[in-house]
Amino acid sequence: MGFIEKINKYGNKIPIAKTYIYQKIEEAKLSLEAIGLDMKIKNEFDLFDYEMIYKGMLAQNHIENTYEMFLSQHYDLMAYLNYDEKRKMFNNDIAPILKQYPHFLDEESQTDIYIPYLEAFVNHRYTNDYQLMMLKQHKEYVKNYKINQKTPVHLYGKKIYQTQFSSLENVYEDERHICFYYDELKTIYIFRKDNEELLNKMIVQDASSQGNVDLEDVKLIAYDIENYLYKECLDLMREKNYICEKTYKKVLKKYK
Repeated sequence: MGFIEKINKYGNKIPIAKTYIYQKIEEAKLSLEAIGLDMKIKNEFDLFDYEMIYKGMLAQNHIENTYEMFLSQHYDLMAYLNYDEKRKMFNNDIAPILKQYPHFLDEESQTDIYIPYLEAFVNHRYTNDYQLMMLKQHKEYVKNYKINQKTPVHLYGKKIYQTQFSSLENVYEDERHICFYYDELKTIYIFRKDNEELLNKMIVQDASSQGNVDLEDVKLIAYDIENYLYKECLDLMREKNYICEKTYKKVLKKYK
């Protein structure tokens, strides 16, 4: 049994269903199924995928609802405004709304992506020229657009896990590996960079520890395990009370 497996043996295994993200996704399950998703969260990687879609759906719904309010509030004025004037007015209305939601710049299209399960040109219409979305062909296009769990990754690549849409934190990276951390499960995930294969995962707290974990400590832990500094890693985890003395001694037997 390797170092990580030994640590995980005593780790605090938190059920996915107890995470905040899981609960919010469950609350929105009917809305997510309405856009074509088959909602089955079997592991944390399903959770990370649906989290991105959930956050994008919130932005999409808010923009759509704001446009309905915009039309209602300015109904008497609409006939006297030209296209560009309407566009500028609505863009001013949604500017503070967009600040509330995660987004990233898609370098290929130079478009800010707020709805990661829709293509860049559709994102541009939602955030810069929403009037186009009122046209029948555009409404039908979005309505019939097929979305699945992996759509954001297929559209924008796995770099999307490093954007505001994901709760994963990049805690270590070298030419071989990249390590992400998810605080709600107190777990580090180690991936190969060349083929993005998951190599391992490590729980940074044992069952006796229930406190908060500092992200800077996680970065040190990731550095230690990636550089085979197992004794240093153990010492740090004991010092920060992420593992108890009993766990420390059991693991230390092999890594003195």
